[in-house]
Amino acid sequence: MNSSETSDAEGTPSERTPGHRDTTGTDTTDTPATPAGFGSAQLALGGDPTGPLAGVTVVDLSTVVMAPFATQVLGDLGADVIRIEPPFDTARFSPANVGRHPGMGPLYLQVNRNKRSVALNLKKEDDLAHLMDLLESADVFVTNMRGRALTRLGIGYEQIKDRFPGLVYAHGQGFNQRSASANRPAYDEVIQAETGDVDLQRRSVGSLTYMPTFIADKTSSLWLALGVVSALYERRATGLGQHVEIPMADVMIHMNSVEHLSGQVFSPAQDTEIGNPLSLNRIHSAFETADGEAVAAVPYTYADIKLLLTATGDELADDPCWDGDRIDSAAFTRGMDRILATSTRLTLDEWETYLQDNDFPYAVVRDIDGLPDSPYVREMDLMPEVDHPTEGRMRTVANPIGMSRTPVNIRRLPEPAGASTDEVLAALAAVAASGGTGTTGTPGD
Repeated sequence: MNSSETSDAEGTPSERTPGHRDTTGTDTTDTPATPAGFGSAQLALGGDPTGPLAGVTVVDLSTVVMAPFATQVLGDLGADVIRIEPPFDTARFSPANVGRHPGMGPLYLQVNRNKRSVALNLKKEDDLAHLMDLLESADVFVTNMRGRALTRLGIGYEQIKDRFPGLVYAHGQGFNQRSASANRPAYDEVIQAETGDVDLQRRSVGSLTYMPTFIADKTSSLWLALGVVSALYERRATGLGQHVEIPMADVMIHMNSVEHLSGQVFSPAQDTEIGNPLSLNRIHSAFETADGEAVAAVPYTYADIKLLLTATGDELADDPCWDGDRIDSAAFTRGMDRILATSTRLTLDEWETYLQDNDFPYAVVRDIDGLPDSPYVREMDLMPEVDHPTEGRMRTVANPIGMSRTPVNIRRLPEPAGASTDEVLAALAAVAASGGTGTTGTPGD
């Protein structure tokens, strides 16, 4: 599935507690005790923000995943996010034919909580004026529209920075605005191809398939949120906003280079093949158990290889080669091949006991469709159920940030398009009537 992130539409090691099974013989997963600040403890529907961004107002002119996910993070952290709805956002209808009501699809519901939805068609003069009025009292403006569309609307950074000198203007797009690709449309898969992810798939599994997750969208969204928070922190000293630009291509080149640049780090480059050799090796794989389950226990050293071979009783575990310090790729591959070939000598329970006794990092391979009911998710209450005003009973996924004094909270569930338009525009009218003082409403209402 594609997720357009640059719309041109102008309207728009400590003690380890096993997380997957109770080894004491007593199942406690049915009645999890939610730690403060996590899981359902974050639910405060209709309440006030408790996070560190309480008091910050964000105007969100974005669609699909990358920027909306970033503004949801800001909302979870306490910001009042006013989402400007264009005439059409594909996320509201994704995946196709899944959902209870049109425009309230699962993808939209996952990236748009803690926001008030205001329907504005920015091709209309009055609606564009409403946007500018909202920016008068906003701290942050977030958009992922392409630069030329913003310019045509008169809301490019250079066009409005003097009018709103304190505004943090955050722009997420596919490619850097100073590049020849500035106005190219971009989907997640386009960025995967441009930045090496598709080639990594080809090198590791021999296929040009895209990674089956919106890796570029979601990774870029976190950098966007980080950029906003950093600019807000700096503004405390200067009182000035600034332009925050997050190109998805730049983000993914940065991220993929961490482990895969290899000998290209040096100039001139060392004569080594680019890419992390273990990550790209065909043996970099979870292994099966005797009872049809699978385990991820990844060896990174010869000692790890020897430990896993010992588990299966393989005589190769006694080979003195595992006592050396320098890793030989061929020997490492030979050892892992044997582990993959003999792993079914043990059941899942036997593997878990052995790995826990040896304090070896591992996880049971989970089916994605069973994730909501997995023991770790249940233990930490990471997908609490809530009653949505229009969609009925649904799951919301807890924010992973735990803060002791200013915890994140979930105050407002994703709204139908334009649900808060009257509230916000009435507040704008009240501000105008009072001579320009006031706010755009009460976020917790």
